[in-house]
Amino acid sequence: MAKEQRSNKWAFLFYRESAPENYLEILEGFHIPFILSPWHDRDINRKTGELKKAHKHGAFFFDSLKSYNQVSELIKDKLKGPAHVEPIMSPKGMYDYFVHAENPEKTQYKIDDIEIGCGFELDKFLINNNNDAMIFYQLLLT
Repeated sequence: MAKEQRSNKWAFLFYRESAPENYLEILEGFHIPFILSPWHDRDINRKTGELKKAHKHGAFFFDSLKSYNQVSELIKDKLKGPAHVEPIMSPKGMYDYFVHAENPEKTQYKIDDIEIGCGFELDKFLINNNNDAMIFYQLLLT
């Protein structure tokens, strides 16, 4: 039997239509640093041309390794999201995906609509992972 994959950084997704209204309170209650994309409510399905269901991408940053099942159950049971989660291979890539920074053909989302919690420090994250985004973020704050 294959050993279950473990990581300290996990990506997840949940949909506006099924998410509890108090999703931020729920996430804060986990006491796990997290970052959430803006609501992706203007994404277009390239194959059909139809609007995709509004959703958020998220990432947990655990202090220790967690299994797929541990993280999947949190999302499925508490946020009513899909059970599928993925280990994050590139935090910078994840951030870029949150706002479609590297995909000008996709709907662009605002950095200031990113939500964070439980001690996640967006400014330090941007400095460590993406200097161009940090400069843009600082401009938004001024």
